[in-house]
Amino acid sequence: MTANEYIKVRFGRHMDQCTNEEIYIGLLEYVKDKAQDKEIKGGKKKLYYISAEFLIGKLLSNNLINLGLYDEVSKELEACGKSLAEIEEIEVEPSLGNGGLGRLAACFLDSIATLGLNGDGVGLAYHMGLFKQVFNNNLQNEEPNPWMSEHSWMTKTDKTYKVDFGGFNVQSRMYDIDVTGYDSVSTKLHLFDVETVDESIIKDGINFDKSEFTKNLP
Repeated sequence: MTANEYIKVRFGRHMDQCTNEEIYIGLLEYVKDKAQDKEIKGGKKKLYYISAEFLIGKLLSNNLINLGLYDEVSKELEACGKSLAEIEEIEVEPSLGNGGLGRLAACFLDSIATLGLNGDGVGLAYHMGLFKQVFNNNLQNEEPNPWMSEHSWMTKTDKTYKVDFGGFNVQSRMYDIDVTGYDSVSTKLHLFDVETVDESIIKDGINFDKSEFTKNLP
């Protein structure tokens, strides 16, 4: 099934009749389906790369290239008067780090998948992990950079874990992001989120009430 056919099934109309937002959602789901077809099944041993940061960047074009679909999808979009560059602008970059080590960890995940190794990444689902920097009246200010939404690369799983520490008890849930190797297999980045997180506690800039401990993780 082509991307255009997939989007028609999803929204009941072809690409040229869809908004850019609908096309992005359709392509995101299309890529997820294609990535699942390439997942490694089984294996006696498995590698887990654990990191506090995974600066993976925007994923649409990267995944299309790795899955061998970039040229095909680009041509389909052009035939409908659309461009992949326009669709990419809708994607929000995952806020999972803000430094070079996070980018290095993301590169390790790409390498694991491209080499066909049985290995996944493990990290935390930071809600505002990479804040935006803006200038107001010639002064630098920080603003929240929310990236989690109903339509994101994260897939909710049914795996939950109770975490006890320092007199607190919280429940975490695992989410998965597909990691596509170049012309190879797909692996996973497992991200753990605390189900009591309340993004509304962030008020001015990136300040928040640090006393509400269980609402502030991760």
